Amino acid sequence: MKGNGKLKRIRQNELSEIAVLTVGGYIEFSTSDELDEILSRLINAGTFKIIIDLANVDYISSRGWSIFLSKIKEIRENKGDLKLIGLTEDVYEVYKVLEFFWFMKVYNSIDEAVEDFDHEVPPMPESGQT
Repeated sequence: MKGNGKLKRIRQNELSEIAVLTVGGYIEFSTSDELDEILSRLINAGTFKIIIDLANVDYISSRGWSIFLSKIKEIRENKGDLKLIGLTEDVYEVYKVLEFFWFMKVYNSIDEAVEDFDHEVPPMPESGQT
């Protein structure tokens, strides 16, 4: 899937307020707009608890990371959270270098992420700190 991203909402039960997206390939220029659109649709529909499964993602560009950052701010303003699961080693290394761990948690499984929606979310950095 190198260079070809796939984005798919795999689970959103109408009784549940949690959406799970699964993503594969690369999140880069040609696929990041799709990610942005799907997240915007969820937010506009009132879904503010979102899990993104990145287990099959090989690379996230700066545009992809900026989408996560902008969307998490909007989601948290609405008392929700955006959680990442299944980061590959390469993606996790970038996550650490960008220091996203200060305000965005990663999890090993969907169940782990779902359970954590009941806990306080990490604070967002002030402008200019990322």
